[in-house]
Amino acid sequence: MINNSDFPNYFIAGDNASLLAQKNYVRYVRWDLILMCISSVLAIYNYNSEDTKRVIYIVSGLILSVAFVLSLVIKSKKYEDVWYRGRALAESAKTLTWRFMMKSEYFENSLSKEDVEKRFIDRIKEIREEFKDIHAFLKASDIRKETITPKMNEVRDLDLQGRKDFYLRNRIDNQIDWYTSKADKNKTKYERWFWGVIIMQFLAIVSIVYLILHPNSDFNLVGVFTTLSASFFSWLQLKKYQENKEAYNTAMSELNLIKNEAKFITEEDVFSKFVLDSENAMSREHTMWLAQKRL
Repeated sequence: MINNSDFPNYFIAGDNASLLAQKNYVRYVRWDLILMCISSVLAIYNYNSEDTKRVIYIVSGLILSVAFVLSLVIKSKKYEDVWYRGRALAESAKTLTWRFMMKSEYFENSLSKEDVEKRFIDRIKEIREEFKDIHAFLKASDIRKETITPKMNEVRDLDLQGRKDFYLRNRIDNQIDWYTSKADKNKTKYERWFWGVIIMQFLAIVSIVYLILHPNSDFNLVGVFTTLSASFFSWLQLKKYQENKEAYNTAMSELNLIKNEAKFITEEDVFSKFVLDSENAMSREHTMWLAQKRL
């Protein structure tokens, strides 16, 4: 078994930075949408008293002002950029680590221990430079951790069969299970939130019909349901449930096919290519994810 703490410092730093940025970004967007919905709820009833109306307008204005500030915070802090870039940094370091441990391309068995460790550190330096735009968001306590951990060397020292079993169990099977679970969860959440959008739109139409039949009514729910519908749709766009489900399904299917090739591997060079193909398959999911952010 291998834990996150067994991976290089820049994996840990990128992973932690990404998770924190994601948490902050989602939290601020969630509250931004909630405040917009609360503001729309305050406009449901048409009060006759001017004093009551003034109080409602003041409260609504304060709520909208807070939502406005939250939007500015989201924009200025660049949480979404750090979320995506930090994840890409972590996954780049993780892929490199697995290739190192499995003696795959660029870290072959024919190299001396000193040469292979130097190559690994040089590649980590290249990755660090590629993601230097998020260095300010990486914790110093994470960066000061080891670049090559004892577990990495322990796994690398296993024989071919030992490394193959370790890779299949801790990388391939683990990743397939993760992709499968995430794909199913994203499918379920996508359907729930999209039904929420449809229901809110339907209720908005019902509210319009009610106002047509009762034009003098003091209640107007149209704004609430349209705001809720827009908020649900915005949440769908934020979480990218549909895109994630498709990406996870594709990666899981490809990895599952690649896994079947492992039973025929009995030579180092064949295993090296197998690991490279597997890592490329997993890297494509993260590359696509990062590319979506840049569009």
